Amino acid sequence: MNTLDVRKYNMLVRIRDYGAARADLFPPGSLGARTFGEIGAVVDRLTAGATAESSGRRAARQGVVSKAAARRALRQALEAVNRTARGIALDKPEVLGKFQMPGKGDHDLATGARQIADDAGPLAADFVAHGLPPSFVADLLAALATFERAINGRALGQETHVGARADIAAALDLAFDTLPRLDAIVENTVGGDPHALAAWRLARNVGRPPTRGGGAAPAAHTAALAGASPSAVPAAVATPDRLAPTALPPATPAV
Repeated sequence: MNTLDVRKYNMLVRIRDYGAARADLFPPGSLGARTFGEIGAVVDRLTAGATAESSGRRAARQGVVSKAAARRALRQALEAVNRTARGIALDKPEVLGKFQMPGKGDHDLATGARQIADDAGPLAADFVAHGLPPSFVADLLAALATFERAINGRALGQETHVGARADIAAALDLAFDTLPRLDAIVENTVGGDPHALAAWRLARNVGRPPTRGGGAAPAAHTAALAGASPSAVPAAVATPDRLAPTALPPATPAV
């Protein structure tokens, strides 16, 4: 989740909890109770989406590291075969053309490695006689398999991250399409209670972004990922914001 998404998430958590704290005003089966329930379902969906997004991002980053290491190992195995083939070519010149280093692209590297392993099999005795271990073909195929798994792991992590990001956006859109109905229901229901109305407008406010150097966003993001309880989620900044449909009312004197 980005900073704005976290602010929206925190707002939706507050709205869900506002309805739960005043369940007597929105009895089961009423439109208000159903709409608060829809917001609660979106909060659960966002929590799961944030976890998946973070997991996918970590997997994609780890995939980059794993792929780089696997690529190095595969190229080292291929270079050993290529170097040895040059020695074999002194007696068998036709060998050299079969064991050239493949291109640098992922597809070229994998395809070339597989072809070299196939070509090396019938000549295994010559390669072993020149110092390669008897398992060199199996070692080459193992390095190739590791490289291909790293490629797939990175792609899967990216797919998970992108998919979760799209689901977060869709869930937020759904919630914000629902909020105008809830605005009307709550304001009409609690309009005679200035304290309940002020609490609603505070909950409903998205708030301004944190100031530079502040720690609010990382804390909120952690809360979002962990599905933190309402008390663990930072309160909204009590300042009207262009994203908030309803600005906070002036403070009401205690009666």
